[in-house]
Amino acid sequence: MANYRAIGATSEALAGLIRDRYPREEFGTGLGVDIYVPRNFEAPMAEGFSVSLLRVSINGSVRNMTYRRDPDGRRFRPSLPLDLHYLITPWARDGGTQHRMLGWVMRMLEDQGTLSSSHLNHYVAEPDIFAPDESLDIVCDPLGLNDYLTLWDRLRSLPPSATYAVRMALLDSQVRIEDGPPVQTRKFDLGQVSA
Repeated sequence: MANYRAIGATSEALAGLIRDRYPREEFGTGLGVDIYVPRNFEAPMAEGFSVSLLRVSINGSVRNMTYRRDPDGRRFRPSLPLDLHYLITPWARDGGTQHRMLGWVMRMLEDQGTLSSSHLNHYVAEPDIFAPDESLDIVCDPLGLNDYLTLWDRLRSLPPSATYAVRMALLDSQVRIEDGPPVQTRKFDLGQVSA
């Protein structure tokens, strides 16, 4: 199961998919694909795609999870279900190219739909962050108008971008839940008078 490295691995997987799949015959071979933090938007790349983690939230639909069990039957505290909200931005010298790049990346992410554990583990140094049966859903998740206006106010040079949610990244706990020893005897003191 995924550990605390899952957020970074998901960001790397999104950037890696875009880097591996963008149509080089149309956009050329020199496009950069980088993971951006807010300071990168002050001096963005000339051509390429940026993947920026905007927000992390607790998944509200599956909040009350049960204890996690490993293959040996040991119990651990419940996993933390997260939704990761990304801003995918195409950067180009002219608006027409930006719009074509935006259309391509939105279509590619919609076609992908799900990030399997092989995708998620492929782009990071640790190949076992996600278990073989884990996957994450990619869903287009447009911001509200107020959020867009706030974003455009802060990042004045931001070209048209798309926002996506990657849902149900489970961060597993390593805190074991220990069972007490088996009960050997019971002592009933009901009905006794104590002084």
